[in-house]
Amino acid sequence: MTESATTDNTPFEVPPDATPVAKLAQRDGAAVLAALCLFAAADAWYIATDSAFAALLSLAVGVVVGGAVTRQVHEWGHFTGARFRGGIAPTREISSFFPIFDFDMKRGDPAAFRAMSVGGNVAHWTLVLLLLLLLPLDTPGQIALAASSFGYAVYGSSIELPIIRRAYAGATPIESFAGFSGEVVKRSRWIGIGAGLLLFVIL
Repeated sequence: MTESATTDNTPFEVPPDATPVAKLAQRDGAAVLAALCLFAAADAWYIATDSAFAALLSLAVGVVVGGAVTRQVHEWGHFTGARFRGGIAPTREISSFFPIFDFDMKRGDPAAFRAMSVGGNVAHWTLVLLLLLLLPLDTPGQIALAASSFGYAVYGSSIELPIIRRAYAGATPIESFAGFSGEVVKRSRWIGIGAGLLLFVIL
């Protein structure tokens, strides 16, 4: 256990990780691979049979997997940003999927908070771009996967961009959440759903 300091130079003990980072990475990597394999199986069944049921199944799996994988990538983007800038971000127990870590909002470095906030958004938009570039997008399931990922990215950024703007304007981590509420989350969720549906129709 190491020591760090607050902005008033008062020493404190940095909490240890509840779960080794490597173990969390193994768990989440395996979960992402399993989800993508499940989608690949459903999509392959549709391609092989061209049946309506297979199309519906691959579409449903694409929606679930696209959102779930993007959320996981988003979470690891936050964690990577926080740790990269030396933030106080100990991991949680292995049984906790979301969030995978706690960020010390009171004692943490504002620069680490900004890096954490930006990291999640960079991560999910990078994934969306990769899916749009790498997927053939010629089956309902593939389009649903990309559209669901895009919808989650819009949802996440709708919530977090105002927080990031306030943080870069000089607000403390806690002050950056001014105006955040359940209504904001609800509105952003509908914005994300709408964006995902719009991209699905376009593609």
